Amino acid sequence: MTTSPLAPVWESIKSELSFLFAAHRACKLEGKMRLYTETSQDPWRSQEAGVECWFGEEEIDTALAFIQKLYNEGKLPNTTPLLNPIIHHANPDGTYKPVGSGVFWATAFTLGIATLTPDQMQRPQKLGVRVEHMHRGENTEAGFKMIGISDTALPPLEDGRTVPGCQALYVLTHVQSPAYAPYYLLSGLRYLCTHGMFEPPITTFPATPEPRISAQKVMDAAQCFEAYDCQHTLYMRFGIDPKDIDHNNRFYNLCARDLNLFDRTGPMRKGSDESFEFLVPGYIPRGAVTLIAAAGGTGKSSAAHHLCVLASIDYRPDEPKPIWLGQPVNTDICKGICVYFSGEDGPAIINARGALYDPEGRAQRLQFHRTEFVDKEISFADYLLQLKKMPEVPILVIDPARKYLTGDENDADVVSHFFEAIEEFAISKNCSVLVVHHLEKGADPRSARQVLDCLRGSQVFIDRPRVVLGMYRDSLHTVVGLSKNNIPPSLGMVTDERVFVRDKKSLQLLGLAGEEGVRRQDLTEEELEQLRAEANAAKGIL
Repeated sequence: MTTSPLAPVWESIKSELSFLFAAHRACKLEGKMRLYTETSQDPWRSQEAGVECWFGEEEIDTALAFIQKLYNEGKLPNTTPLLNPIIHHANPDGTYKPVGSGVFWATAFTLGIATLTPDQMQRPQKLGVRVEHMHRGENTEAGFKMIGISDTALPPLEDGRTVPGCQALYVLTHVQSPAYAPYYLLSGLRYLCTHGMFEPPITTFPATPEPRISAQKVMDAAQCFEAYDCQHTLYMRFGIDPKDIDHNNRFYNLCARDLNLFDRTGPMRKGSDESFEFLVPGYIPRGAVTLIAAAGGTGKSSAAHHLCVLASIDYRPDEPKPIWLGQPVNTDICKGICVYFSGEDGPAIINARGALYDPEGRAQRLQFHRTEFVDKEISFADYLLQLKKMPEVPILVIDPARKYLTGDENDADVVSHFFEAIEEFAISKNCSVLVVHHLEKGADPRSARQVLDCLRGSQVFIDRPRVVLGMYRDSLHTVVGLSKNNIPPSLGMVTDERVFVRDKKSLQLLGLAGEEGVRRQDLTEEELEQLRAEANAAKGIL
């Protein structure tokens, strides 16, 4: 007895239908779904038009037999059934009444010469939606199949084929194929339509549908995306709260639609600090650029590499947070690929350091690049666009900056172009970007703030980062502190310098305990209170 070459497809569809029924049950919906073909040949081509099959959860094998009969092992001419995932109840007269759905969905095809961009997949995916690429011939990125698992039962809309959230998913992709948006295509089958043959991937669906998300949140996101002119950068910057749309658009237009000017204007201050996130509390913010600067041999590359290793390990629930420069790493947000651009150290040094930081080889999500971009066909900015295809990038390290500039590091235009590319990446991926930078030759700073005056290159290296982290050596000690900081101290920024010693065996910086490990750069609260009391006393005398 020979096995059908489509056996993996049938198993995939069986798991998919079970997955959908489980999502409905989680929303207390039970009944039948419908397999069908349209009565016309537009937009779907089928040998048998206007056929249907109603089936419940216990009748999945019957539904599978219906599909297999029409599909003809994929050989043309044939019929590829569509699915209406809405749960229906049977009426006494033999008709069916749509009741609701535990999922919402959409299909988006690229047509003609249109091509996908990484952000089109990212927008629905970051909301918790299951997104898969569609295939068309050799093009494996010819569109999207999207499924959102709802946290509540969704009512049928007037068209009888969609529920709230379906249209919003299509809007978020910003793919221009509205005729196909409401349809649900089954895994692994080839669908012949007006614009060619499209095929969802063969997928194994989990028994428990997760994560469950709010369709209203997706609809809010789509409303905001359209209100911000379908510009991904604005959408990522302004957020998905519809109440902010008028406020944001008003001030964005008043600032001549310049994001740098907008960032310095009132509306971005409101509420932004309360929601600020950190990869490393007090040092490394999310969605922003941090510069780590020091003289050669201070250990800045080792520190950057160490952070990448810590962020790329999948920790057990019972493990404590790993520590970097005396601060816990927020591993809860470290779910994707951590990227390290090493422009100076080769594989021998990288592997040797990696073995010290990760002797058990647990850093499975760390990706290295050694590419230099001087005189190359592709620029560093274009290369970052390719990296944006990855769903999540918790941290991206560039070590050192000068290896990835397209010209002289003293040229303000060259450095500005570099920062524009990495800032856009940081914002769009909500990623912590850490740039390693050198000091001028012979520089010997005695404080973290003096590090700022010793930076090599253009003034842009000072102006553009959100945080500049300075390191310097003091005898046997390495001292780390904030050279520049545009984040309010109330959010927990480490305002004092911290003192470390280097462990030669592990290359890690170990913090000194107690007062010996802290060099204060500002007055203590007690000292400030004493000055306030003296000032108030002086006012009383006057």
